[in-house]
Amino acid sequence: MAEIDRAGEAAEPEVRQPGLGLLEIAVYIMGGLLVLMFLGLMGGIAWKLTHKAPAEVPAAARAMDIAIPEGASVAGVTLEGDQMAVHLVKGAEHEIIIVDTRKGAVLSRVRLAPGISQ
Repeated sequence: MAEIDRAGEAAEPEVRQPGLGLLEIAVYIMGGLLVLMFLGLMGGIAWKLTHKAPAEVPAAARAMDIAIPEGASVAGVTLEGDQMAVHLVKGAEHEIIIVDTRKGAVLSRVRLAPGISQ
């Protein structure tokens, strides 16, 4: 009979604890902020992909004159980083010119003299 009495009674309203409403609002606000920040991040990435800055012409792309001895020819050129090595040959004489491509200046000249290696 106790079962019949309980089934016939109306369900009691659930009692909410104080402070849970405020916590629920805070969770919704933080979730909304996360969504807005994600959309902002995706918009920023899309902006960067579609609005690329024009490539700046480096100083190395400008014309540069390197004085070489008359009658010499270029045997080879090697580029490493911002430095370029130019190998010149004039008869039996060899010379290497090292150039800073950013500044457009000759850093050093190395003359290779024939001799006895030690």
